[in-house]
Amino acid sequence: MKNAILITHGPIGSAIIEAVRGIMGVDEGLYALSVTDMSLNEISARLAALVNAPENQDDGIIIMASLKGGSCWNVSAAVAGKNPNVRVVSGVNLPMALSFITKRDSLSLDDLVETLETDGQRGVVKFEINQTF
Repeated sequence: MKNAILITHGPIGSAIIEAVRGIMGVDEGLYALSVTDMSLNEISARLAALVNAPENQDDGIIIMASLKGGSCWNVSAAVAGKNPNVRVVSGVNLPMALSFITKRDSLSLDDLVETLETDGQRGVVKFEINQTF
């Protein structure tokens, strides 16, 4: 089974996982890592421990980072660079996490990360006053 790590500043990742559990009734394979008040070395060590945990060695891991260019992204990219079964995508949001849960069994790791990027972007829309539903 493919797993995902939501690495965020503050409790955003945990809140997204809680929402996924409320909507889908399942959160298996989703892990949150909040990097609040952590050094880069501590973030790297904690992320590497999650990536290298035995339960995460099956079909690959997708790290969903909060913001490209931030400490979450930078550490995730470094960890992924050392692990061929790890992919990283930024801008973690609820549509992305729901897409992960519903599509992880039917897509390859590379196709899944592409789909998460697309579905995450698709979930961001503005409301127009005269919009029809």
